[in-house]
Amino acid sequence: MTRAGVILCAFVSFTLSPRFASAQDSLALPRSGSAIPTGAQSTRSARLIIVNGDSVDRWGDDQRRGLSATMGYLLRSASTLTEKSALPGVRGIPAEVHAVYNSGLPFSMNEGGIWAGRGVAWLFTAGFDAQLGNVRLLIAPQFALSTNRWWLLRDSTHFPPPQLPPDRNGHGYMFAWYGAPYSIDLPLRYGDVNLSRRSFGQSSLGVDAKALTMGFSTENEWWGPGVRNAIILSNNAPGFPHLFLRSARPLDTPLGFVEFRWVSGALYESRWFDADSTNNVRSIAAFAATITSHRAPGLTFGFARSVYSTASESGPTFFRFFDILKNTGHPNDKPFGDSTLTPGGSDQVYSLFARWVMPESGFETYAELGRTEFPKSLRDFLIYPSHTIGYTLGLQWNKPQGRSRIQAEVTTLEQSSSFRDRPIGSWYTSRRVIQGYTNQGQTLGAAIGPGSSSQYLAWDFVPPSWRSGLYAGRIRWNEDMRSVYHWPAYLELCNHDVSYFIGGRTSGRTRFGLISADLTLATRINAFFQLQSGCTERISVRDIRNRTLSVSFAPFAR
Repeated sequence: MTRAGVILCAFVSFTLSPRFASAQDSLALPRSGSAIPTGAQSTRSARLIIVNGDSVDRWGDDQRRGLSATMGYLLRSASTLTEKSALPGVRGIPAEVHAVYNSGLPFSMNEGGIWAGRGVAWLFTAGFDAQLGNVRLLIAPQFALSTNRWWLLRDSTHFPPPQLPPDRNGHGYMFAWYGAPYSIDLPLRYGDVNLSRRSFGQSSLGVDAKALTMGFSTENEWWGPGVRNAIILSNNAPGFPHLFLRSARPLDTPLGFVEFRWVSGALYESRWFDADSTNNVRSIAAFAATITSHRAPGLTFGFARSVYSTASESGPTFFRFFDILKNTGHPNDKPFGDSTLTPGGSDQVYSLFARWVMPESGFETYAELGRTEFPKSLRDFLIYPSHTIGYTLGLQWNKPQGRSRIQAEVTTLEQSSSFRDRPIGSWYTSRRVIQGYTNQGQTLGAAIGPGSSSQYLAWDFVPPSWRSGLYAGRIRWNEDMRSVYHWPAYLELCNHDVSYFIGGRTSGRTRFGLISADLTLATRINAFFQLQSGCTERISVRDIRNRTLSVSFAPFAR
């Protein structure tokens, strides 16, 4: 038996032991009359709630049915979602397992602590939750394994890609188009051997001080209303170590209920980006705040900004809270022919977002509008209001008194139309911080990545104890990188990298815990810009079919 198999058997045996088997639902999320997930649980074990898991999905359904408050939903992390104990002491977190299989090529979106390459990837989580007065220690380390099987990165026989500098090609694993001016640390493959990663995962140490909580954490944060793509912070990349200051509960002000989060931490380069060992650490400072209307409790507005900067060592990065006030300028305001990088300094992403939940009709609509540069002036904004813009639009509808749900979401991070008149960058890439807006080789924000767009539609049947559904979608990858490359005329209309997919998902609550499964059938057309012939010919067309199966098991608390 393989090492992964032995570990899986041990974890499953541990999770199915009688002391953890229970039909109790430990959904640690706010119900009607509660503002945020404070909880009052006194069980001997705790169910860890991740930022985009089944419990958050059910919480959203309850909000659209008028059964739960909306506050806390737009700024969330494991430590605020996982219910606190009503009594001092230590509770175990039963071991949880998540597995992803890809048949043809890597496909990993919002997987948190793992990178799902070709083959099987495993993520194991376990730990404990300790409460002593105003101090809470949530230890939830994660162990990841990936078989990382071989696949053909690119067939360059007939049409060679651009050449990255030898010290920036990541030993051949970097995407050739992630060079100047669109520099970013996003390897196509994480080396050529099996991978293992140990981390503190969703761990945190928090101290409550009246209306505030402060502390240190390595957990993922999800900011904004998106279901598939969060523009500023998501769990697409592993969580990064950071200090934080946040509201412990909604702050009642004359304008409405206010919540905020303020973090400062360190980002790390992957091993497959460059040969320079002096730039492996960067700093990040991020702030987000939301306000929920008194008169319309389902209506929430929010703002988020994240500033990331070059750094020489990890220590000082944890105390750069006030970098959120930095003027990062306009690093891409250069002549069209200038594709040079100028490492050193800061870059940013920011967004405005809103969410409106209408329980009387079961309807929810949301939007997030982001930019990577501030306008130079009011005149500049009026002339180019869409410059560097990216957005997410979505809706969800739960049939009143019924069990059907519809989801739809559109995200666009492709260059705005202003690129025709003035230089423009690409989301998450950077001239100054050459690793871009990433941590350990994965984007911190939207899972689709730089210069991409996506559309998603789903229908689900959602009775109380289980749910199943179907979905379909499309992703156009790396469109900005394609746009600046001088393709032969016979390829220009055809050489787009596009995935389309359909899938099904289900989850259910058994006597042992929550089990979920998701199967996606996808085809990636012209993968990584490898079409070698004209539009009407089928010579050297490289479309890759991929099957993605993900399975999770999470025990209930007892």
